[in-house]
Amino acid sequence: MKIKYKLYTAILGMGLLFSACTDGFENINKEYLPDLDPAESDLVFALKSGSTYAGAHLHQRIKNINIDCFSQYFENGAINRTWAPNDGYNIDYWSDHYRWLLHANSSIEGTKDSPEKINLNSVARIWRTYMQSQFLDFFGPAPMPTTKGENSAYIELKDQYTFFFKELSEASAAINTDKGFVSKSTQDIIFQGDLGKWQRFANSLHLRLAIKLSEIDPTLCAQEVTNAAKAKGGLMIANSDNAKGPIMSNGLWGQQYNYFMYQQSWGSKEVMTTTMEKIFTNLGGIAFNEEAKKAPAKLDPRGTKYFAPSVKGLWQGIPPGLNASETATDKPLLDSMAVDYAYLSPVWIVKNNTKPIDLLMYTEVCFLMAEANERGFVASGSAEEWYNKGVTASMEAWGVAAADITTYLKSADKNGWGTSAAYGDAAGNGNTKLEKIITQKYIANFPDVALEAWNDKRRLNLPAFVTPRYTSPAAGTYPLDKNIQNPNNFISRMAYPQQEVFVNKDKYEAGVALLGAGGDKTSTPLWWASKRSNYCTSNVN
Repeated sequence: MKIKYKLYTAILGMGLLFSACTDGFENINKEYLPDLDPAESDLVFALKSGSTYAGAHLHQRIKNINIDCFSQYFENGAINRTWAPNDGYNIDYWSDHYRWLLHANSSIEGTKDSPEKINLNSVARIWRTYMQSQFLDFFGPAPMPTTKGENSAYIELKDQYTFFFKELSEASAAINTDKGFVSKSTQDIIFQGDLGKWQRFANSLHLRLAIKLSEIDPTLCAQEVTNAAKAKGGLMIANSDNAKGPIMSNGLWGQQYNYFMYQQSWGSKEVMTTTMEKIFTNLGGIAFNEEAKKAPAKLDPRGTKYFAPSVKGLWQGIPPGLNASETATDKPLLDSMAVDYAYLSPVWIVKNNTKPIDLLMYTEVCFLMAEANERGFVASGSAEEWYNKGVTASMEAWGVAAADITTYLKSADKNGWGTSAAYGDAAGNGNTKLEKIITQKYIANFPDVALEAWNDKRRLNLPAFVTPRYTSPAAGTYPLDKNIQNPNNFISRMAYPQQEVFVNKDKYEAGVALLGAGGDKTSTPLWWASKRSNYCTSNVN
């Protein structure tokens, strides 16, 4: 109880005294949304910033250059393909995250004693949990400022997750859907004032976080999965419940769908990896439906909606972890990256600059429930029913014909890793039910929810990934043995900003100790992934 109390008061303390961030804070509020109550203004600011990485600067540097690479959704440039930490980028995320959290905490603190603002308070608590959980997935144990404004201790992940579950349960239960919480529905950029959707988002986020404990604490995982599934308001029930962060789309820097800007405005191709190529190839048994000089005969119908054939007409991926200094082997591939490899579809993904950013979708909830049922964490429907719902919802969202969906779900054709779409087909390596579930979840979350793809890779070593050819010695210790069943071949976290060594040295060192023997390296697993579980049965390299 003492730990929980300290964590709770420390988090709330951000809204009271944080000497590094409070100078001119009232003016920031007035300039941002001058006509709103300060608590509402703070929440609106946190919603906008936390849902979009506050624009292109952090989205490119944290999501696109780091997380998209770690999840093998894209091979998009030289900066972090070998996992070497970029301290400047990490400092920016660290600093901005705590600024966003300050606004959420100020909203919570300003409404906690006002029963008439319980909905505003609840939404702010839910959103704070979303932002902080994303941040911890990137770095690991992190500090919380105290009410004295001093540099704070790093809090271990186990205690933060305990706090998250409590927060989400209480906040969801406290919501009164008969009343509002913002002065105008447009101030709620996520759900436009729909508190029923906020409840379902909270419970679905609870489910996401609970499943993450499947390996480290199966008992707690099962308990919290059940709590999430049975919570007031229920889980997301359709694609219309999807949580999205809207883009201002005014053509200014960072105010458009960022992948559109990277590829269409800048001309920098977001290139498919060989991992994605293997996942899509032959899956579902449906014929390739685009013109191309080189392509698989059969392809998951989402494959060409995600990636268009290259400039040369080639629907193929590039290997991850290439080393430009290997002039005989890797450099020629990198030099031809813009013309030889499939890239983000300009017809479906980046056809305009207005696409909102997906945060948590109904399809993910379906696959979370499929896994929970398959592994005995909950009994709610059947794993196959949830799996089929998830595949169908994903296909429908991308305009796949109903007849093709039916064909797909019956197909025993194996993809490049040995996985088929039909839930009942168990033949061959790489084709367990869990491999099917996580493969489909991986596909459905593309491209915006790459963090969850990386989370599943760290937690389960699924789906199968191509091992990188090279990793930077500055990143961590990796065997590079080309064994796809060895979780140690894949990145586990991002290193802390090195400014922490200077401004928060003692507590930084205590935080590093919470990581365990590996220290502050990208190869050190986070608490919930520390079992180094491997569920990959594919024997394809």
